[in-house]
Amino acid sequence: MSSNSNADIRSLERIIATLLNKQLQQICSAHGLKTSGVKADLQNRIKNALYENHASDFANYNAIRNTIMNIRPGNSSQQSMLSPPATSQSQGSRNTYYNSYNTYGAGGSSMPQLGPGFSNGGGVGGGTGYLGASRAAHTDNLFKNTPFYTIETKIGQLHTCPVMSNHRNSVTISLKASDYPDLGRCATQSSTKLMVFCGSENTGPQEIQFPHQSEIKVNGDDVKHNLRGLKNKPGSTHPVDITPYLRLKQANYTNTVEFTYALTNKKYYLALYVCKTHSIDELVAKVKGKKISKASVIRDISKKANDPDVVATSQNLSLLCPLSYTRLKVPCRGMSCNHIQCFDANSFMQLQEQGPTWNCPICYKPAQFDSLAIDEYVQEVLEKTPQSVDQVTIEPDGQWRTKAEDPEPNRSRPAVGSRIDDDDDLSILSDSHGFSNGTGGAALNGRNALSTPNRSLLSSGTPNGGSRETPSTQRSGSNKRPAEVIDLTLSSDEEDEIPMRAPKRQYPGPTPNGLDFPSASAFNTY
Repeated sequence: MSSNSNADIRSLERIIATLLNKQLQQICSAHGLKTSGVKADLQNRIKNALYENHASDFANYNAIRNTIMNIRPGNSSQQSMLSPPATSQSQGSRNTYYNSYNTYGAGGSSMPQLGPGFSNGGGVGGGTGYLGASRAAHTDNLFKNTPFYTIETKIGQLHTCPVMSNHRNSVTISLKASDYPDLGRCATQSSTKLMVFCGSENTGPQEIQFPHQSEIKVNGDDVKHNLRGLKNKPGSTHPVDITPYLRLKQANYTNTVEFTYALTNKKYYLALYVCKTHSIDELVAKVKGKKISKASVIRDISKKANDPDVVATSQNLSLLCPLSYTRLKVPCRGMSCNHIQCFDANSFMQLQEQGPTWNCPICYKPAQFDSLAIDEYVQEVLEKTPQSVDQVTIEPDGQWRTKAEDPEPNRSRPAVGSRIDDDDDLSILSDSHGFSNGTGGAALNGRNALSTPNRSLLSSGTPNGGSRETPSTQRSGSNKRPAEVIDLTLSSDEEDEIPMRAPKRQYPGPTPNGLDFPSASAFNTY
């Protein structure tokens, strides 16, 4: 769109912003547009009709323009300002935003359609080709687009933030909705936002970078946003969305944006842009359009297995996302990654929405948005395994199997009816019977009270009440050698007679004659 045409439409937009609801409804009714909705809806319908008809149907564009002018008769200043635009306008010179998307607006009109591919833009690490990255013709090229937003319109001028090495400084921006018609879309379309951008250069494209100590207030309210990002890494934070803090429905209300910063050693540049945001679902849908074929994955596995310097063995493939630790739903990875392990596209996009680094969470290589693709090999494994399976084994030839399909190790089992011989059978005999050395239980001064229970371990016989079982009678008819019997009730101190302890002397106390020496009765024994 030429500068004259752009100025003409801008002038019409300023007139539309001053019209009443009844006047806007008259314009919509005269040109077949819906007349329902609030004032902002009516304004957007008329503006969209102007953009759409400017190149495709110039006669209809002039008709809408004349209707707008006739709504305000006698306004000579406006009439002189709106000179007729040139009649020849090519389709390619239109605003690229309206050229890339279908007509949209309130009242049942369609939402913007995603472009067929990737276009100009940029991102963290210098990646290019992001979704909907085409810019409007009247915007600059100061900041890079990312997959999460597309810059459309610049609001106001570029503001310089001088160096403040020891003090604080504030930059205040004032704006009214009536002065910038594009702000009306921020109030009516949930995907259109007004964002604050900041960088260290006045030329671009460049990454987002805020001073390390900075804050933003809109109409006196603090805006909660991570302005720092990763240290010394521009592009690791997003621009600040201030749309919820603005009062856009009041056309003449002066909104104040205050940016405060301190302790800087270089200049920063601040700007406001109207941006089109892209949801995680849109980004995941775009990733699903690119595939890593199953055949190429198997070919890579076989190539590594045939390497003479590498011993080929089976490997385990986890079906859990390393970010969310849940089963994969949309398995993707970077095209430059050399591993088979995938991460879930939804979880990865949520992580990048919080802090964009665009690195693979497995190998930590750069994984830009345009390099992400769905792994068909892993996707097939997910489709053919139940939800309870979280790991499979991959053979060097590319075939995979679950744990339940692993071959059982060969284990030798004894034949039916055969007896398992145990050469270490032990029998514990009770000490309630006579000892083999001929000493009776009564000779040990009641030691039978502490006797071992009458029980035989590892023997099939029942407890014997009168005599010991000999090893030969425990398993009669067996060819097994007799079990060795260890009598745990015997000890080396029991073989000898326990000597009697000498009686202790008794001291009865002092004698009646006052002499303190033991009497003869003290030596009595018992």
